[in-house]
Amino acid sequence: MLQSTENRHHDLLEILIAVAWIDGEIQAEERVFLEEIALEQNLISAAELENLLTQQQNYSAAKCYELLEQYLGATPNPADYDNLLTAVSKLIYSDDDIATEEAAILTRMQNLDPQNANNRSTLDRVIGKIQKLYQAGLQKSN
Repeated sequence: MLQSTENRHHDLLEILIAVAWIDGEIQAEERVFLEEIALEQNLISAAELENLLTQQQNYSAAKCYELLEQYLGATPNPADYDNLLTAVSKLIYSDDDIATEEAAILTRMQNLDPQNANNRSTLDRVIGKIQKLYQAGLQKSN
């Protein structure tokens, strides 16, 4: 079932907010970028956005990866992937200070590139599935 465009934009905003918080703080340039996206797309109110950008959010790398994978789905559309990569890259590079966690997100996103799917070995795909099962098991035990 396809999501509505508004839901996709909202999901993208959630990913961007998670990525912005991954290093523990939102830089001024990241804030401006997020405000532009949220208000341009009329996704949430200015007050809701202010709350998300000023109150510390606890987004882990694992949560960011999960959001990325959910957004793209099992068989990512190349256009969706490109749009997501562009938005995340713009956010990360907006402040000219790339944290280790942010660099790891970009690296992980390269692994999700649908054009790379044919180049991945069978072992890589099996390991990826095992990792997903392991993460799902960890979440159930919490």
